[in-house]
Amino acid sequence: TTFRLDLPRDLLARGVHNSFHASLIRPHVPNEDKRFPGRQLGQLPGFKDAPDEWFVTEITNHYGKGRDLLFEVKWNTGEVTWERIREVKHLSVFDAYLQAMGVEKPRDLP
Repeated sequence: TTFRLDLPRDLLARGVHNSFHASLIRPHVPNEDKRFPGRQLGQLPGFKDAPDEWFVTEITNHYGKGRDLLFEVKWNTGEVTWERIREVKHLSVFDAYLQAMGVEKPRDLP
């Protein structure tokens, strides 16, 4: 048996399929925001009352070396994520972070 959902256009435009087989049905478990923050529909860009634009407000930490270097990024939405260097190296907050750490190049980070 196949089920078909009446999905909002936003979801359809993102490629979410509106039909699925009955074997895929599972009980609904509401989001537990304390364990899994950032999964509310309004926190996803492009949905409902989500901000029109997400931008990085600051870089607060780093981990690793070389191409495995990760940066802890704080977004204007309050979300905090870890991003690879290739995702942040063009940002002005990246330059500010390097300056605050007292280095000129990412390879010199402690």
